[in-house]
Amino acid sequence: MEELSNSSAKQVFDNFIKISQIPRCSNDEEKISKYVYNFGLNLGYESTRDEYGNVIIIKPASEGYEDHDTVILQSHLDMVCEKTEDSNHDFTCDPIDLYVEGDILKARDTTLGADDGAGVALMLAILEDKSLQHPKLECLFTTTEETGMDGALGLSENVLTGKNLINLDNEEDWIIIVGCAGGVRAEAFKEFERVEKDNLINFKIKVSGLQGGHSGSMIHEARANAIKLVDSLLLKIKNKVNFSLHTFDGGSKHNAIPSSSFAIIGIDNNDVEEFKNAYEEYSKEIKDSNLKRELDLVFDLEEIDADNLYIAEDASQKILKLVQIFPHGVNTMDKELGIVKSSNNLAIIRTSDNSFNLETSIRSSDSEDLDYLCDEVKKLGENDGFKVSFSEGYPMWKPNFDNELLNIAKDTYKDLRNEDVEVLVIHAGLETGIFSEKYPDINMISMGPTITGAHTPAESISIKSTEFSFEYLKTLLKNL
Repeated sequence: MEELSNSSAKQVFDNFIKISQIPRCSNDEEKISKYVYNFGLNLGYESTRDEYGNVIIIKPASEGYEDHDTVILQSHLDMVCEKTEDSNHDFTCDPIDLYVEGDILKARDTTLGADDGAGVALMLAILEDKSLQHPKLECLFTTTEETGMDGALGLSENVLTGKNLINLDNEEDWIIIVGCAGGVRAEAFKEFERVEKDNLINFKIKVSGLQGGHSGSMIHEARANAIKLVDSLLLKIKNKVNFSLHTFDGGSKHNAIPSSSFAIIGIDNNDVEEFKNAYEEYSKEIKDSNLKRELDLVFDLEEIDADNLYIAEDASQKILKLVQIFPHGVNTMDKELGIVKSSNNLAIIRTSDNSFNLETSIRSSDSEDLDYLCDEVKKLGENDGFKVSFSEGYPMWKPNFDNELLNIAKDTYKDLRNEDVEVLVIHAGLETGIFSEKYPDINMISMGPTITGAHTPAESISIKSTEFSFEYLKTLLKNL
């Protein structure tokens, strides 16, 4: 892209453009994993690839750095694949359509993949530049971070030898992260019967246009949850007009706040006008109450064709009730650090022919809080006959505010920008929590260029920030 050809981070953007041509949605990383593996081999470096698709490329120390401690650079290969509702993009084969707008790099109608393509591109640029000064580098590229951190969890405990690890999955260039929350996914499942009902008119109620966003880093912003809004509207309508629930779906990723949701309901012909009036009244009420936070919120009502099989009334009531009472948002705050301590993200609901699934993401930087929230979710579901199960989860990364790596990183930042870097613990989950358990003696920090709108089609990355981050990383490696 011509706008990036004169950038001081041209090497980074060249690599970012190349990996943007390769499919790399979570759980579809075979091609990107092989690409990075061959990238290392073609440079003449020792490269390995394990059964999880993780890749490690070893770059020898530059002259004069042979006796310095080995440094681990780490990023993840997968990306969250989201697109606008009218997009025909096929993430399994279509390249990301990149464009520049002022200082930012964007993608047309899809997620950009800067999370964590920026980290991958930074590492590839470091690997191919043989003029740099640095200790021996172990460049670790992990898989399926976004959907369960499977690559990090599967990584062997004896493959890394470095003393210092720099994670490149940070989205704010003025911050160094030194700790993060742990988390787990919960799923509530219930089978139900469908009942045949004739002579009902079917309507589709849809909520869209919400900001959505990362359920860890943005949960404190109280962004509206589309699933909750549809449920609220349905419950309000049901107080005035009876309906039969046919379908209730919403959300797409466990770590993304749902930005759209819809329900299909059947209305008796005699109640259609009353239903439409109730819909207009309550949709306006909900929209007005969210106007300051969600400027692009849209309610749509459409009469549609659907079969005449509806969820049995008892199950329908339990589904609507569970969504209503299910926790979403911040639970507790860490007053000392001024960050979210624990939260829930009501992420996904699905109705199939005869079953209902609800998926939520639970995060906390306190293990007791996490256990308590899991118990509460389990009770909520089981009280109404839902089966509740939990994923393996990922551990929290406990902060260490005084280590050599962090101190050098702080000094390097101040030398470059003539100001102090912020050192923070965040609520989002990072693979460093897993690495801290596998390799407890490694010093770790997380850094990276400024990215906005991660996990949404509005995702973008700052060009100037990428230029700074590239310079910062090269200088930090030189100072280590």
